[in-house]
Amino acid sequence: MSEHLSASYSGIGIFAHIGLRLTHSEEGRVVGGLDVGPEHRNRAGYVHGGVLCTMLDFAACAAGLHSEAGERRRLAVTLSLSTQFTKAVDGGHLRVEGQLLSAGRKTYTADARVYDDSGDLVAHAIGTFQWRPGSEPAAAAF
Repeated sequence: MSEHLSASYSGIGIFAHIGLRLTHSEEGRVVGGLDVGPEHRNRAGYVHGGVLCTMLDFAACAAGLHSEAGERRRLAVTLSLSTQFTKAVDGGHLRVEGQLLSAGRKTYTADARVYDDSGDLVAHAIGTFQWRPGSEPAAAAF
C-alpha cells in the first residue's frame, strides 16, 4: 500500500469525523472502511445515505490518486457522482472499494462499491473527477 496516499487522508476533515480509513492503495484501486456507530445512523436506525455517499465519493476519487513516496501528490475534485443504494445496513463494518475505469489527461472516471460484513453490496456509484492542475499523472501511467 502507498503509505503516502494513506497518510494524506489520515485525520482529514470529514474522513476523520466519520472514522473512514484508507486501508489499501495501488495504481487504479483503493480499499477503505469504517466501523458503524450510532453517529452513522439515521432516524430509522440504518446507516445514513450521506455516510454511504461520502464513502463512495472517497473511494472512487481516491482510485485515481495513487502515488508513491517521492512522487508528486495527486489531488482531484468530484465533477459528478451517481449513486445507487441496494441494501439497508444498521451495524458492523463497511468496506468500500474504488476502481479506476478510464483516465484522460485532465479527468478520470471511477466506480466504488460499499459492502457489509456478509459481503453483500450496500451501495455503488460511478463518478467523474478532475485532477487539480499540476497533479495529473504522467500520460504513460494509464
